[in-house]
This record gives sequence, structure tokens and C-alpha cells, in this order.
Amino acid sequence: MKYSVAYFSRTGNSGRIAQKIAQKLSTDAIEVTDNMNWKGPIGYMRAGRCALNNKDVDISIHGKIDSDEYIVVTPLWAGKITPAIRKLLQTLPKDKVHLIVSSGSSTLKERADYKSVLDIIKKEKNEDEKIAAFTGSLSQ
Repeated sequence: MKYSVAYFSRTGNSGRIAQKIAQKLSTDAIEVTDNMNWKGPIGYMRAGRCALNNKDVDISIHGKIDSDEYIVVTPLWAGKITPAIRKLLQTLPKDKVHLIVSSGSSTLKERADYKSVLDIIKKEKNEDEKIAAFTGSLSQ
């Protein structure tokens, strides 16, 4: 089976997770960026507000996302996926998406219709174990 790994990352945590998954699957991690400035404390507050309000953003995809199934990595902002990943998901069949959500201490509540959802919570300190179990469960 062919997988595409796509991610959005404000601070680098989701990018690191996507890179680890891509490496285990011998593929590339494709970055998704948006037209917003999320830097610093003001950016952090704006990010939460935009996620809560389902703000629409323009995205750029830095690679080709074309596969049998999709692994999409996103941080959790105010209990929701990021605006950039929400926009990306509008172009993908949800039943072929494995959603990986990174957060400090929370889990995603909106889990319906995805092929799978995996929460990687920083305070649990088990990122590598969760990635290994996830990638090991995929059809090669």
C-alpha cells in the first residue's frame, strides 16, 4: 500500500512526528503551510481563536499528495485541528485518512469518519512507542 504523509506544524512538534512516520514508511513528509503568521504569543492566541472559529486559510502543499491512504499530522489548537489541515482534509476522502494529532495534554473530540485517529500527547512521553505501534499496524 502507498501512503502519503502530510503535516502542518507551528512549533516543529508535528513536523518531527511526521518525519518519523515518513522515515518508517520510506516516504517523504510533505509540509502544508498557510498564509498566516502564527509566531510568538500573539500568534499563539490568534491560532486558537482561528481554530475555534473554523477560519478559512489559503494553503500551499510542498510536494505531491497521491496515494492509497493518507497520514495527516496536525497540532491540536483549542481542541480542534489547525485551519490549514482542515482545508487540506476538504480535498481528501476522510475514510482513507489516518489523522495523527499532537498536543500537550488534550485529545481530539471530532473523530468521526476517519480511517483512524491517533493522539500523541507530549506529557505522556511515549511518542516513539505510539509511532512504532501505528506504523506497525499499517498494511505494507
